[in-house]
Amino acid sequence: MGRKKNKRKQSGVLAGHKKVGTKFLPPMMQLPNMKSTSYVNQLLPELIWVGLINDNVGYIRGARLLENVFLSVKAVLNNNVTGNFAFSTSYKQLSDAQQLELVRRLSMLGIIDELREYLSPLTLLYDHFPMRFLGPPDELIEHKVLLSNISSCVDKHMNKYETPGIVLNGTPLLSRLVTETISFPSNMDLPDFNAVVNSPESEEAKRAAGFMRANALAEFPALELADNWPRYFWNRGFELSPCEPLGEIDEDE
Repeated sequence: MGRKKNKRKQSGVLAGHKKVGTKFLPPMMQLPNMKSTSYVNQLLPELIWVGLINDNVGYIRGARLLENVFLSVKAVLNNNVTGNFAFSTSYKQLSDAQQLELVRRLSMLGIIDELREYLSPLTLLYDHFPMRFLGPPDELIEHKVLLSNISSCVDKHMNKYETPGIVLNGTPLLSRLVTETISFPSNMDLPDFNAVVNSPESEEAKRAAGFMRANALAEFPALELADNWPRYFWNRGFELSPCEPLGEIDEDE
């Protein structure tokens, strides 16, 4: 009886998956022309700014800050959002005037100082960080503190199957929902995304996590963003911590 029950449960989790070698590809990755995307090598550098925010204020407050950023970008673009601003490279499409306007709006909301503080490891250590235009923090932060913060953030978010990494993968979907650039059929059985944080060990959380990962892995290559930032991020990381090289890691997707 137990075996039959487990078999039914497994078939439900893997419903729609296709076995290729030793891997099971989710439905989204079976679409024509779908490119393989590495969470560590590509997505993590694009989303690590979100990780720094969450590390400082937690997931709930972090989500509120992100919502304000995404809505401010939408306003700057006159509601014509053509990319996904969860990915840091997307901010390179903003003109100088739009960047200044975004900073102004974030200042009016009273959150620019927070963002500058939380993103300081990227702003001060990485010259080519796409969101560097937000500016540095007012207070001086020691180099060793900046390095420690970005190193611990990377370590914490390295595993896409643990809560910090799952939340990062959910950020592109959050951006779409907040800016109303995605919609789902009314009869679609969507998971409870809050379960990822509220009850991370539950089956609902696992279902939501799978949905988030699949969405991120499907959307990122579709945007066709340049890979300059992810490559630079890992190369610069090696320069900063040559004894602890990270990146270029082969992983199961």
